[in-house]
Amino acid sequence: MKTRLFALVLMLGFVVAAPGASAVASAETRQNPYPISWKPCPDRPDSQCGTVRVPLDWARPQGEKITLSLARHLATDPARRVGALFVNPGGPGGEGAGVAANADLIFSPELVARFDVVGIDPRGIAGSVPISCRIPDPQPGYTLFPRTEAQFAQMVRYNRALGRGCLEQTGPLLGHVDTVSVARDHEAVRIGLGERTFNWLGLSYGTQIGANYAELFPGRVRAMVFDGALDHSASSVGLLADEIATVEDAFNRFAEWCRTTSTCAMAGQDVARAYDEIVARADASPIPVAGADHPVTGEDIRMRTPSYLEFKEPTVFGPVSGWVALGAAIRDTLAGDASAFAMPPLQSPTEDIFGSLAVVCQDYALEVRTFADMQRRIQLGRYLAPHLQGGSQSWLINRCIGWPLPPSNPSRALNVHGVPPVLIVNATHDANTTYKWAHVVAGQIRGSVVFTRVGDGHTSYLVSPCARAVIDRYLIDRALPGPDQVCTD
Repeated sequence: MKTRLFALVLMLGFVVAAPGASAVASAETRQNPYPISWKPCPDRPDSQCGTVRVPLDWARPQGEKITLSLARHLATDPARRVGALFVNPGGPGGEGAGVAANADLIFSPELVARFDVVGIDPRGIAGSVPISCRIPDPQPGYTLFPRTEAQFAQMVRYNRALGRGCLEQTGPLLGHVDTVSVARDHEAVRIGLGERTFNWLGLSYGTQIGANYAELFPGRVRAMVFDGALDHSASSVGLLADEIATVEDAFNRFAEWCRTTSTCAMAGQDVARAYDEIVARADASPIPVAGADHPVTGEDIRMRTPSYLEFKEPTVFGPVSGWVALGAAIRDTLAGDASAFAMPPLQSPTEDIFGSLAVVCQDYALEVRTFADMQRRIQLGRYLAPHLQGGSQSWLINRCIGWPLPPSNPSRALNVHGVPPVLIVNATHDANTTYKWAHVVAGQIRGSVVFTRVGDGHTSYLVSPCARAVIDRYLIDRALPGPDQVCTD
């Protein structure tokens, strides 16, 4: 309540005089327009959770405010503290606050010792002000791969109904969850923390937030790492083509690994052929799964597969690698159990999937307007990816066809200068962010450096001790890797 009152006083442009401590508090609030209210995190009392109020529309900073959720894990060696490190795990839809609260379980001891690790749940996501949607009744036969005019029309009708339901339930926020707004939110938190400069470690979509921040506030950056860079300069069809090919490459590498690795459930078999078989079976006769929204189709299998390809090895987020799990999922589906590919039912009108969709629809302008356009998209997927046939995270952009709001932050090239060298790390066979994008993004940020990890998996910090050491050294000492240095683990 006190934070809301201070924000209102500042908005009206006056301060009520009061003696003693009240006057000091009012003066501090004037100096810091984004005060943060901290308390121990419920599940991690050694970390701090907080909230901050920021403008709903950054073009109207004195207008309506929204609440963001954030967390920080204070440096465990305060005498050697370097500063604050913002982290974002990607998405869109990644919960930065949860990552920061559990920083000691995710990041290296040295990084946690030297930085206050800070994470924000982006607007519309998780603990921050949510996107809320009225969910239309299920549409039997709805598909993101329409093969007829009628299916295309059904897809657009459902997308439009969902978007309108989100607009009615959420209000103006729906048009202000774009990545530029999220970058400005991070600047507000920097001010609220009282940090002169800050450091950044963004994974996947988190690199796009960081890139927008660097463009807007270059003088506030001390060190910045992009792990698995996302290229926002590409058109939606260019983005889609790159990712379709990248995911198919990851699948082919998985299939060969699985065939020749004893720990894979499909070892010794033609894995790619078996995968094509279960897709064809599910297309011909969808496979019932208890508790699922609908029987599993071939489309479900192809759209769920990329998430399994992200991690070849176990990470802090799971004791079983995605590649091992995918091998087991193919084996089980061949035996009639397709639960590993089932789409979980929606439980709430504020699930993060809606926030993620809203971000995508605000950040990309679609080239698909007609069924003929859609046919070309499907043809693109079929020829670039014979197995997944376009199945990828980027294919979900097609849910924006019929969205009620135009994009507020459509694709464009960056113009970043005046920042310290940005370290861009990418795997040569990343399952989502193609290696090419690292070099495209580097070309848009003057003085940036690309560091290569020769290997598989999405992002590198969580899967490669070698890359983690390079990233840690740069963030702590701002020591860049040599031009011929690579990681191969």
